[in-house]
Amino acid sequence: MTKEGDGVLAASEPITVVHGAMAVPARNGSEATVCDAFGAPVVDAGIFRRSRYIPAEFVDRSIVEPHTVMSGTYLFGGVFWMHFGHFLFETISRLWAVPLVRDKLDGVVFFRGHGHRSPPEAFLTILKHLGIDLPIIFVDQPMGFERLIVPRPGCGMGPLSAGTPVFRDFVRRQFGVVSPRTGMERIYLTREGYRLRRGGIFAESHLRQLLETEGYVAFAPERHSFEQQLSTYLGARHIIGPDSSALHLVGFVSPPDAEVAILLRRHEGAHDILPQLTGFMGRKPLVVDAILRLFRRDNERNENWSMFAELDFPKVRDALVGAGFMEGKADWSRLGWMQRQRGIASYEKKLQARIQTIWAKGRAIEPVASGTVAPD
Repeated sequence: MTKEGDGVLAASEPITVVHGAMAVPARNGSEATVCDAFGAPVVDAGIFRRSRYIPAEFVDRSIVEPHTVMSGTYLFGGVFWMHFGHFLFETISRLWAVPLVRDKLDGVVFFRGHGHRSPPEAFLTILKHLGIDLPIIFVDQPMGFERLIVPRPGCGMGPLSAGTPVFRDFVRRQFGVVSPRTGMERIYLTREGYRLRRGGIFAESHLRQLLETEGYVAFAPERHSFEQQLSTYLGARHIIGPDSSALHLVGFVSPPDAEVAILLRRHEGAHDILPQLTGFMGRKPLVVDAILRLFRRDNERNENWSMFAELDFPKVRDALVGAGFMEGKADWSRLGWMQRQRGIASYEKKLQARIQTIWAKGRAIEPVASGTVAPD
């Protein structure tokens, strides 16, 4: 095992070249790991997950043997996540090293994040935009490699959310070749395209209408190709959106003079997005914490997808006007009690679920059945 050198590459960030490496997927309660020819853990193959560092582990190679040994040189990519945000934020984080060794590589190696299904075509498109046209190899059984290149991750959850300089340069260079879109300088990243299936802002259609009155165009990223998303973000100068995966890509490509506002829909929604946008764009985005109430549907196991945040619209207006995002021409009054009740009834019908209030600003609330929320 060597650091840089080895006649293979040179880089400003640490890269480990491992001869006789073995990649072992998660098994029997142990995390996935990469070891060298003697079973010693490869330190830079450790993974940051949910703000926690998961180190590579020792493997007793007298007991664990590779099912397959790949000849040639491969790059370790980490974990291939099937979620768009985690794919952008974590899966591509080591690929900054590919341009340095492209002519020596026979493929890129990943552990699977969830299940064993093939990567969506949209994710393969993203890899092509990053210049990755190499075979993708998934480790489902212990697999040996003649030579494995292990770059240090350049982005990820928690401590790595702001990205390393080399990774920031890499994604901006690769994604920045798309022509900026004109005529959409002010955009609102709506989640309405999910049709309530993934949570979001309560009465979002009302919020969208208010922002349209202020000159914004609603943009639902999941309804557009990756190239269209890149082009739109490159051309926008004011971007408003709830904390969501879409903002990861906004941070990767938006020009330095663009202004971004995050409307929180979760109390901790800016935990990783705030440092990421700040690190990649070189300026701090506006974070608007105007949550009045949190509602939860009772038939969704994913907590993030079960939650809807009612916003204090006057507070949103004041924050956006104060930061120069809009003029405040629309009527940004709070939702009335009857509007809220009608909204809850509509959500329950569409989702076939009960909607409960689980939090309200300034007072503790026990989960209650829909239709019994007291008026303001």
